[in-house]
Amino acid sequence: MNKKIKISLLSLLVSQYCGAAFAETPVMDDEAAGFERITVTATRQESLDTDLAMSVKGVGKEELALDNGQHVAESLNSISGVLIDQLSGGQGHKAAIRMPMNTGGYYLYLQDNIPLQSAAFFNHNALWWSSFNSNVARMEVLKGAGTALYGSGAVAATVNILSADVAESPQTSIDLMLGEDEYTKVQASHSNKISDTQGFRIAGSYLKNDGWRDHTGSERGELTFRHELDLGDNERLITSFVASDLEQEMAASLTEDLYENDKTNSGLSDTVLASDPLRKTQYMRLSTQWDKADGNNFYSVIPYYRYRTNDYTATWNQNMPKVESEVQTLGLLALANFEHSSDSETTTGIDIELTEGDQLSYQPLDFTTSGWGADTFVKGEKFYDDTTQFISISPYIQHKRSLTEKLDLTLGARYDYAKYDFDNHLGIYGDIGHGKISVENRSDDFKHFSPKASLNYHLTEDSSVYVRYANSFRLPTAGSIYHLTVKDDGDAKAVDPETSDTYELGYKANWKTVTFDTAIYYMDVDDGIVHAYNDDGQRYLTNATRVIHKGVEASILWQITEQLNISTAYSQSEHEFDEHEKYAGNEMSAAPDYIANVRVRYMPDFLQGFTAMLEVQSIGEYWLDDANSQDSEGNDRIEDGYTIGNLKARYQVSEQLAFHARILNISDEEYAQEASYRYGKTQLSPGAPRTAYVGLSYNW
Repeated sequence: MNKKIKISLLSLLVSQYCGAAFAETPVMDDEAAGFERITVTATRQESLDTDLAMSVKGVGKEELALDNGQHVAESLNSISGVLIDQLSGGQGHKAAIRMPMNTGGYYLYLQDNIPLQSAAFFNHNALWWSSFNSNVARMEVLKGAGTALYGSGAVAATVNILSADVAESPQTSIDLMLGEDEYTKVQASHSNKISDTQGFRIAGSYLKNDGWRDHTGSERGELTFRHELDLGDNERLITSFVASDLEQEMAASLTEDLYENDKTNSGLSDTVLASDPLRKTQYMRLSTQWDKADGNNFYSVIPYYRYRTNDYTATWNQNMPKVESEVQTLGLLALANFEHSSDSETTTGIDIELTEGDQLSYQPLDFTTSGWGADTFVKGEKFYDDTTQFISISPYIQHKRSLTEKLDLTLGARYDYAKYDFDNHLGIYGDIGHGKISVENRSDDFKHFSPKASLNYHLTEDSSVYVRYANSFRLPTAGSIYHLTVKDDGDAKAVDPETSDTYELGYKANWKTVTFDTAIYYMDVDDGIVHAYNDDGQRYLTNATRVIHKGVEASILWQITEQLNISTAYSQSEHEFDEHEKYAGNEMSAAPDYIANVRVRYMPDFLQGFTAMLEVQSIGEYWLDDANSQDSEGNDRIEDGYTIGNLKARYQVSEQLAFHARILNISDEEYAQEASYRYGKTQLSPGAPRTAYVGLSYNW
């Protein structure tokens, strides 16, 4: 029997069994069980999960405290179909949510509903600009294409990091965590009411880690401030400020020989190490959110300013060029929700963004590459030096209506207009060597209309089934439009926007001791933007014409007793090129055939306040390249995936004091966190060995 059919049948059987077996058992407290039923990502207002015709899951405060992770991956990976791949043990990441592991702009990353970055300058590491380390209340993932409220990038998922509100009474906390490889993290926060109508929360963190591999150390500081002002008559202002500074050493993936003999190696040559390649990024965001409820109507306006730098050495390229960028944004998010009657409501809004980005790339040292496509690079050569101005205007509308007492229809539409104005500072145009093209000054604009539709049927008060269709798109970034190779089109247009159509069928249920949900999805991506390589082995972007992503996701949380519960998150998927000049019919590389996470939590009666959790994280096999090639001995270039276990514990000694500890990769499994075949060689990024952390939290 086909594996996907097996999973679907298993999901159905589990749902039927659980519904019967636990109908008469005691009620389970949602927060204590570790799952979240209320979400805000879909509409920017609190909604019950079974009222939404989409797959959206959250990680709440209790689970975040138990994880006490050094990276968002440690909590987000507990959600079905979600794999956040922490890079080289640092603060960077790739994501695989209804997609292969990739660095493309398929994900919209938010904090408190505000985009962490501009789609024109997408960076796959965007979650390191959130305030995860100092002020987070919960995290949510809306899987699949976003609602009408979200535009470019909300193709495969929308990830929202939600900050803690101002406390109702004075509250101060400090958290210290120590770990192997000189890991230290200190967090502190204070919240208080200034008066009956206003209050604040200030939080900060400092993290330092030498890294378990050579040249993978990192240092990060973060500061957040939140002020809430009640204006009366159901009107309020929330002002937020976030600032962070990150410096991280950079390493590269390893050859097969290095992987077998020295997994701690940086993968960099002595010449490159002498230049001490680093990534440095500074980030700042200031926003004010005005909300007003007027009878059955709701209004929200969020103006914001965002600034970031991102300077690094591109260690994944053989010549290891330096890249420097600075991006500033002024943005506005505005919406109004009108409740026409008890069974009908309309949301309308507009998003506006003005962004300017400076980008520079140059050669830091004389370097001659070896092997396939060998080339000589001279210190000081510039590959690009430019400024791009970007403007986007995106009106949208969404209407929800009850067709019957149990059946809801939601229709939505969004129109996105985006324009780029490119100013090249190089002063020379055309072929500038190394297979690169310098583009003359020009403007480009893109338009896209995204329809959405869904039906949600309430089977019972606590269960629902839904069907959903959503069109979405992904804008090409400024770099993909203007930083070209000779392999690109002669008119230097480079890549076109991707468009996608997502079809989804899902079921959700929240019984007295069990919560269960499952979804089957089919995503058709047209003009998919993928990496390819020219005859000199240089990487470039191209439209792959058509790519198909399909899969099934299921998660279940079962409160077995008051002392014991178990949660399982599982997904199985296929990602293949449907139309492509080289790879038609092939599976995409770096696409695990399954992702699984199992968590067993134990809270013994004999030790009140103590919680222990055993977690198993597993991913399946995947191809190392899009060609689905074989090695010289005729073996498929497939990575087997991995399975690792983590042990976490928290002991709340008193209302003020708690101790926490965790051991990651408890069996000290040797595994490749990521593997690929490029430049004619297999490249592997080793996963971290067994690593222990301990700490304490104190609140008063």
